Amino acid sequence: MTADPTVPLGASEPAPADDRSERTDRTRPAWGRAVGAAGGAAVVVGLGTALVARVLMRLVADVVGAETGFSVVGTLGIAIVFSVLMVPAAAGGAIEARTRRAVVGLVGVLTTSVVLGWGTATTALVDLADHPLREGRELDLVALLLVGFGATVVVGAVTARRLARRWTLGRGGDEVSGRSLARR
Repeated sequence: MTADPTVPLGASEPAPADDRSERTDRTRPAWGRAVGAAGGAAVVVGLGTALVARVLMRLVADVVGAETGFSVVGTLGIAIVFSVLMVPAAAGGAIEARTRRAVVGLVGVLTTSVVLGWGTATTALVDLADHPLREGRELDLVALLLVGFGATVVVGAVTARRLARRWTLGRGGDEVSGRSLARR
């Protein structure tokens, strides 16, 4: 370490300021905000995704000629499950905004997509086992609706990530407008 010529010999030099901690306090959102954003995004997106999935379930039942026993309690249960399973994607987006690590958001989306996608696919296939499908148009429509389930889950997971990231960052900020987190 070299001596500062402006400081008299024997006098102690002040420790260099750690500008990294000062800078991160100003640019990183608080963890409380990230947790709230993740929870809110998971609930909002989970409810919306559950409603779309419920409509797709109704369409599948109509196509195969199954009796529809949809109830408010069943729909509420599905909404709760979808909201809980949106947490990894939403948490990934909030943590991504807080830490600037995009891989965290991607892992969250992948986790939600795999777990929720697997659950919806297996449930649909178990329900369809009681109703043999005829070849032709019926089979095509059911296949298309099953693809719709997958797309709904993936779009929901991506939306939860983006919404949680946006709510964590608040107004302004380059990340909200879609620029890369890594540039900051």
